[in-house]
Amino acid sequence: MVKAILGYDIMPGISVAQYEKWLKEIHIPDLSKVPGLKRVVLNTVKGIVRGDTTFYRIAELHYDNMETFERARKWREENPVSEERSPKGKTDFKFYVVCETAEFNFEK
Repeated sequence: MVKAILGYDIMPGISVAQYEKWLKEIHIPDLSKVPGLKRVVLNTVKGIVRGDTTFYRIAELHYDNMETFERARKWREENPVSEERSPKGKTDFKFYVVCETAEFNFEK
């Protein structure tokens, strides 16, 4: 599995309520159309254990493999959303990385 992992804040001038409304009513439905995107996980930051970096959320976008991610990225370049629907002006990205994932489950 491959995950695109993004850390971000909400842009100044936008309330959490406004951001969450846009996210759930516009952005998530738009993401659901991206070919190969299997799952989106939103991790809202509640505290920092170590370091001094702060941000609102870490999002995970799950793909089967790197080829699927690359096809999805190309599709998004060829099918851009309008500026009003996009994260531009709403989301202050701190990082955006693509990771190969290994998981270890300890459920008994």
